[in-house]
Amino acid sequence: MVSIPYLDKADLAPLADAAASWAALPAKYEALQREFEQRVINHLKGHWDGDAADAAFVTMGKARTEYENAATEAERIGKLLQDAHGEFAASQKQLHALLDEARDDHYKVSDDGRVEDVDPRWDSPTASASPGFAEERKKKLDSLVSRLTRVLEVATAADEAASSALERDANGDSESFNTSVYTTLDAVEADQAAALMNKKGRLSDAEITKLNLLLSANKNDPEFSRDFAVKTGGENMLSKYNELMSPPAGTTLSKAQLAQLKELKANLGTTIGTATTSDDHRKGGPDPEITKFQNDLLKAGQRDFNANPTESPYGLSGYQLTSSLMSEGKWDKDFLQDYGDALITADKNAADAGQNPDAYWGYPRTLGTTNIGALDPMAGYMDALGHNPEASTEFFGSETTVNGEKVDHYDYLMKDRHWPEGAGYTGDPKNPNGYNNLGHALESAVTGHSYDSSPSADTPAHNQDQAALMQKLVQDVSDDGELAHDGMQDSLGRMTAEYMPDVYRGLRPDGESEEDFLPLGNSVSANFSERDITRFMYTVGQDPDGYAAISYGQTQYSAELMNYHLSHPDAYGLSDKETIYEISETGAQVDGILSLGRQDSAVQESAEGDKVFNDHLASAGDWGKSITSIGIGVGTAAITSPVGGAVAGEVAGNVSGQLIDMVVSDLERDSSDDALYASGADLESSKSAVQAQLRNAATISVAENSSGLNQAEIDTAVNNGAEAGNGYANDKSRSYAQKRG
Repeated sequence: MVSIPYLDKADLAPLADAAASWAALPAKYEALQREFEQRVINHLKGHWDGDAADAAFVTMGKARTEYENAATEAERIGKLLQDAHGEFAASQKQLHALLDEARDDHYKVSDDGRVEDVDPRWDSPTASASPGFAEERKKKLDSLVSRLTRVLEVATAADEAASSALERDANGDSESFNTSVYTTLDAVEADQAAALMNKKGRLSDAEITKLNLLLSANKNDPEFSRDFAVKTGGENMLSKYNELMSPPAGTTLSKAQLAQLKELKANLGTTIGTATTSDDHRKGGPDPEITKFQNDLLKAGQRDFNANPTESPYGLSGYQLTSSLMSEGKWDKDFLQDYGDALITADKNAADAGQNPDAYWGYPRTLGTTNIGALDPMAGYMDALGHNPEASTEFFGSETTVNGEKVDHYDYLMKDRHWPEGAGYTGDPKNPNGYNNLGHALESAVTGHSYDSSPSADTPAHNQDQAALMQKLVQDVSDDGELAHDGMQDSLGRMTAEYMPDVYRGLRPDGESEEDFLPLGNSVSANFSERDITRFMYTVGQDPDGYAAISYGQTQYSAELMNYHLSHPDAYGLSDKETIYEISETGAQVDGILSLGRQDSAVQESAEGDKVFNDHLASAGDWGKSITSIGIGVGTAAITSPVGGAVAGEVAGNVSGQLIDMVVSDLERDSSDDALYASGADLESSKSAVQAQLRNAATISVAENSSGLNQAEIDTAVNNGAEAGNGYANDKSRSYAQKRG
């Protein structure tokens, strides 16, 4: 591995000079060739005949070719050295930036790569004990270490590739010029990685380490990924992956070896995903070789890949292997659609033949001793959709024809499919079934971003298809609470939080949901009925993760909405006191519905119920703060005031961020007097808690916008609004949520 001191201090100027010198050689060789032709060959033509002349002209022809080959080799070496210089210079620049960042943020980076936190605040008991300080510093340190490692990996792979390319003699023992010199490091590294995947027999630990290094350094590079995939081949890719994940019977792998294989799964999956999207960069349209690679993966779906036939008569299917890899990275949207059609067809055919997914994908198939991947290929495929929002939205809005019958993707997966139970089927000991993965796919489908990332200012506004799917989901769970399957409530909660403007619209009395009071910008609204959104939140609120996400969404939106209206008093024509009352009323309705769900949950009935809910609130704090960064209307594009002024999104985000900090801070102090519920069974505590949050939001917004309200007026407006909203929520939730049908 290239060291930090070496990369930090490396003088790259000689390499740049060498690249320039080699790049200048072709013109010189071409000039020599022309001079040779004019002064020797052309001079002798017509003046020398006979056998000796014929032999001499043949030799002179070869000499002319050597001049051409010399120019070709020089040109290619020049390009290679130039590419190498570019790679090294980019890595060095990134390293310098990271070292500067570390110093500025009080981290010490040692020559051996160790990073220490030397922040002087550790010496202050008061500062170091502040809420979240230790966790924040640890996250920054981990991020710094990860990025430093990445830079060194890329530099190391480039260094080894350059060395290999320059030592390579494509001519064998020939003394002729080498016209097959590599011109890019990508091509060298793709050849090296493909050679390892094409090698017969199991790779050694050193070879797996080398493969990991090459893939890690280049997994997001379209050129490398494309060449690697084409040279490895779809079916061979799956076969070698299966072999690597299935050590011979009796083999005991160390923790380090298992970690190495898990890393390989992630690197290989991301690389192949990048390969499937590589023709997006081509001006000439689809790449026929990538199309063939994708078709080979599809064809291999039904085939069994058995690395240990003596241990088991069956191996994993191509679907299981592809889905395992597919859970990582970004994949081509059209390929994901074709793959999903094929997978549902296989799944549905088996079910129609009397084989539930448990039997069809399960025993005697086995993951082997590594336990890497999942027996249910639908689990990995759902996570693939979860990382590819555009594909996910399209997939859940489409259908597949199986034996003449149209199968709606959403209905089949949400309502009809039997999801196998057990960690072996999901690949995750924490999740007993694939509903967690289904939640990931639905989350990306309705929000427009990957399930494991937060919305940002770049997240597009909700479009018609996303809003329609969210509306359908809310209505279905409203009609049948069992569809809020165990394992997917965290996703349902986050989805609801990102549709909070639509939630507020659904809860507003008829005729009072004007867009100027609850602005959506250019986002398409999901039109939730009052009954449906009440039942939905009551159901999801019974789960600690769902409850936490929607709570933070309500906190965030109420705060940003107050700030919006106080900074744009003409937007709806209400006084500041009336605005605070209206927003507090609707915010308290959301909170009241959630509180009833929490009160009626099986979790709350346990002795540890309060602790469980509060612990989940604390752990979701970072996510709650992350959704405050884009201003009013989470998951939408920038909002513009109806009266012409832009929303102060940054200020609004600061308001809601402060409120969430207060919640988390109280949790860490084990105090629930103001911001948390002392008991989920005590609705009065719930009412007091939401009133405290809304008062804080109003107070901060009044101060930010220099409103003339005093604290007593703020408190009165909040308390009256929250009282009305909470009471309304109690009556409505009991009527709607507990009397389905």
